[in-house]
Amino acid sequence: MSKRLAEEDAGPSVRTKRIKSGEKNGHVPECNDPECEGCDVGEIEISFTRKDESGKDQTFEPSSQELLSMALAESNTTSDQNNNSEIVRRLFDMALEQFEKTDPKDDRSGYATCLVELGRAIDVEESLREGLDIFRGVAKKSPSLMKGEHWLTVAKSAIGLLQLIRKKLNSAFEELLEELEEDDELPSEEQLKKYSIKREEEKLYKEALDAIEKALTSTKDLPTKETRFVLHDLHSYIQLLDHPQHYKHVLVLSDALIRFIDQFSYEKDSDLLALKASVLIHKQSLLPDDVEKQNELCEQSEKLLLDANKIYKEENKKEYPRGWELLAMLQLSQSNLLDDEDDVVKKYDEAVESFKKAHKLNPGNK
Repeated sequence: MSKRLAEEDAGPSVRTKRIKSGEKNGHVPECNDPECEGCDVGEIEISFTRKDESGKDQTFEPSSQELLSMALAESNTTSDQNNNSEIVRRLFDMALEQFEKTDPKDDRSGYATCLVELGRAIDVEESLREGLDIFRGVAKKSPSLMKGEHWLTVAKSAIGLLQLIRKKLNSAFEELLEELEEDDELPSEEQLKKYSIKREEEKLYKEALDAIEKALTSTKDLPTKETRFVLHDLHSYIQLLDHPQHYKHVLVLSDALIRFIDQFSYEKDSDLLALKASVLIHKQSLLPDDVEKQNELCEQSEKLLLDANKIYKEENKKEYPRGWELLAMLQLSQSNLLDDEDDVVKKYDEAVESFKKAHKLNPGNK
């Protein structure tokens, strides 16, 4: 049983879920192990309870939105992954059934949002594509129904697809490099082209940027938690573009992300300061030979990180792990731009010390 699902808080407005697993000594159809004592754990039964005014448990039928919230919360837990993924999938399926019943025929945004979140939670490409297609239809036929939150979901679905596409390509490219390394060879231009950004990927990232732009212009209270999440999500995709052949696309994406960040009061926000610095560091790492421009980007990144570390420490009374980690990465980049061997060693040592500090502050981050 998921620990989080077993927790019950007092109060009539609190929704809780209980999961019961009916284990039995059966076997899944494909099991041929004579020593297996039972590998079929049976179906997971899900029921929903909440406290009434007297503090007693009462079963209830959650709404589609409540089911979606539960699925999202459960997908973020760190319980047993096999058990957890089945619970998450069941909750999403139940939410989708409810949205199908309750969504107006001319506005399927709830159902589409659930599809997108399902696709992102357990990497289901078909769900991401279907959810995105539904939103495209709504935007085309009934643009007035598209709110800021819907545009953010469009961006999330597009970026989710981008991440799946790029991770597959990067994985294949890494395998190629390992094979070539055995023969002491480098990839040919023809081989590199296979891992370049194709038309679909470029179309999707432009769609994501456009959706974020529309979300920012249609939402008043920013930055919201969801907006911040999407900005970090876009940054995660940019980080996957780690080959010099991707530079022109990284330039477009990085400039757009920085433009989005600049719309906020990021100067007093350690998270956004660090995010902007990380964008500049990655941009600098792929920049063609231009030491002057690289040094300029390094200086900008360093100032942002020093400010981020200072603000975080003032607000939290402790050092900023992410800030020190990024500072270490920056110092490594700076060491590669130096000519004097003593200066290179000194900067490299600074990077090592920064990495050590970041690890000490957050030992779980590998």
